[in-house]
Amino acid sequence: MLPRLLAIFFIIFAHSSIAAIDVVDDNGDKLTIANAAHRIISLSPNTTEILFHIGAGEKIVGADEYSNYPQAANKIVRVNNHAAANYELILSLKPDLVIAWQSGNGEKIISRIRELNIPVFVVETASLEDIPNLYRRLGQLSGYAAQANTQAERFSQRLNQLRKSFSSRQAVRVFYQIWNEPLMTLNGDHMVTDMIELCGGVNVFADAAALVPFVNIESVVAANPQIIISGGKNKTDLLDSGFWRKWSGISAVKNQHLYAIPSDLLQRHSDRILDGARLMCEYVDLVRSLNITEN
Repeated sequence: MLPRLLAIFFIIFAHSSIAAIDVVDDNGDKLTIANAAHRIISLSPNTTEILFHIGAGEKIVGADEYSNYPQAANKIVRVNNHAAANYELILSLKPDLVIAWQSGNGEKIISRIRELNIPVFVVETASLEDIPNLYRRLGQLSGYAAQANTQAERFSQRLNQLRKSFSSRQAVRVFYQIWNEPLMTLNGDHMVTDMIELCGGVNVFADAAALVPFVNIESVVAANPQIIISGGKNKTDLLDSGFWRKWSGISAVKNQHLYAIPSDLLQRHSDRILDGARLMCEYVDLVRSLNITEN
């Protein structure tokens, strides 16, 4: 009888060991869960999109207020916004995994959720090259590893094709505007700069000290970008706004190379960011191909 009990114990122990999942998050912390998560809370639209893209969307029981893609994401219970989280609601949803965004959610929210004894996986994607690995890790955690690996490979292939097509072409000076009153942009540490460089562009404020620097119009005039890109639903939104019209000394304004790309396609670290990157590359390449003569 004892040998039989030992054999049964060994089988159970071996099965639980195989089922355990160890994944290192973007803060370098190892998260271990016994089995793939069944009830997931996603605290950012980036990870919500990825979970749906790998087929794990049905496991999301709570999401942040901006998780609006794909359409099915709009039906998920909202548990947080940019400044706060509803901890009672989070507990009531009985999640076995929370996926948090370090810079978007902040340490206060992340620490509080950990105090509730809920496993937390923290995301802080720094570059386009990091996104396939995020796919793979979320695939492991959700039990959709095979699907995630497939999508990660497709992402890498698309990224490499864009890089091969555009990155080594003639440099174009780019100003990326995120707001006009006050005038704000992004420095070289932001992933948008990664996209600009992918397109063979140069972020004219890449050397700014702050990640999201305030700039004055005089500094933009001095940098003389050949193209200005901002968020917007239609590509002419930036031109139609009229903000830049009186600054005709700037090459981008003089030649009407002001374009808008939906912010969701540029600032969400998911598959759709490559759709935004392609649009950006096409606009940058248009400026390049016209071989503008500047004063």
